[in-house]
Amino acid sequence: MTNLAKWTYSVTFILFAFIALSSCNNNDDESSLQIPAPVYYDLDSIKARGKLILITENGPTTYYQYRGQGRGFDYDLVAAFAKSIGVKLEIRILDDVDKMFAHLNRGEGDIIASNLTITEDRKKFVRFSSPVYQTRQMLVQKKMDPLKPDSTIEILKDSLALKEKNIWVHRYSSFYTRLKEIETNNNFDINIHEAPGEISTEDMIRLTASGEIERTITDENLAILQQLDYPELDMSIPVSNPQSIGWAVRKNAPNLEKAINEWLESKNGKKKVTKTFDKYFKIESYYGYKGPYQLPQLGPGKISPYDSLFKKYAPEIKWDWRLLAALCYQESRFNPEAVSWSGAFGLMQLMPETAARFDCDTSQLVEPNIRAGVKYIQHLERYWKDRIPNPEERRKFILASYNIGPGHIQDARNIASVLGKPDTIWDGNVAECLLLKTQEKYYTLDVVKHGYCHAKEPYHFVEKILAVYNHYREKVK
Repeated sequence: MTNLAKWTYSVTFILFAFIALSSCNNNDDESSLQIPAPVYYDLDSIKARGKLILITENGPTTYYQYRGQGRGFDYDLVAAFAKSIGVKLEIRILDDVDKMFAHLNRGEGDIIASNLTITEDRKKFVRFSSPVYQTRQMLVQKKMDPLKPDSTIEILKDSLALKEKNIWVHRYSSFYTRLKEIETNNNFDINIHEAPGEISTEDMIRLTASGEIERTITDENLAILQQLDYPELDMSIPVSNPQSIGWAVRKNAPNLEKAINEWLESKNGKKKVTKTFDKYFKIESYYGYKGPYQLPQLGPGKISPYDSLFKKYAPEIKWDWRLLAALCYQESRFNPEAVSWSGAFGLMQLMPETAARFDCDTSQLVEPNIRAGVKYIQHLERYWKDRIPNPEERRKFILASYNIGPGHIQDARNIASVLGKPDTIWDGNVAECLLLKTQEKYYTLDVVKHGYCHAKEPYHFVEKILAVYNHYREKVK
């Protein structure tokens, strides 16, 4: 076992032990949270200040950094609402969901948008917006391994099968509330184990996949995304009817609540919600790096219609033109009209902000797009030159940075340093530490400045480009 694997195992064991020892107190309820009285700060005060403060968590459906830009379903919608009332948006990340309501009432934020289920208990101390969307709670459990038909894993078929079964959820969550309802309605006990607020739902899904906890619950929209990363898990059994997800504001902020509801119910608001939901939870294009990968077909003596442009601009970055072509192939499949789920466009799939920085706009899809992509690579070369001395290694860091931004890659180097791993070698070291940025234990470390990362995308991005490049070198001289 490598040092990294040993370290990861020990951390996971500690998390598991902490969760397992935190079994629930059946006499408590959500109202036992220590929520201070709300400060007064309604819509008029927010407009006078000129900014709206969003409280959310760092995660794949809420808020994260992608190519240097804020992304996330909740973030995108609240940003659109802030724009509609003429104020800027400020983000407050709070990865302990149990404490969000206290921070809201203390005036440290104005809206909680963090995949919150609207419940009667929560209505006691916050106002909720109209429902943004609905979702169901889904049981998360290991599938039966077809290679091990005699496995002792028990597959539950419905919520009634939870009787006397172990399950791990957050104490102050709608999942916990639903489990208590199942107990009451069916007059049996469930072995509910409390997970501390700083352990994310995604972490518990991962622990279920590794077999260190038996089962948990997640929302259906997150289950859709996580299923791709954990094919060994079954997340198909609902344990609730559809439940409403909304935004929370202070009890004494009725005008802010009214403004939110008017926007959500407006034509523009409804259109934005639908478009954003499809963007984040329809996964066909979102996870394009997934699935079987085939090397591209080649015509006689050429790679693409743009070979002359790759040959023209590759010398500016001292690259083999076939490597630049491989990058373009991986980004757009040589389609100048390509637009990704995140808004990246053109042959080189530049974000609009990055393209503008290097003198290209969304109408310039061929040569200006390639030229701007090369300028961005030059920028990344300057960023990494002194940090990664070896040119071959540096190229891998540049490719990963092109996909996800250099900030996340520098975070991975910092994690490598914490773990005692080489921070200038990509394969097996920094690349593996980048994957750790999907786990809250790691993306909340002090040395990590850019939070959660869709790390499997850049991880596979580098290896696939290099595979295509080697293919091109063999076939096109």
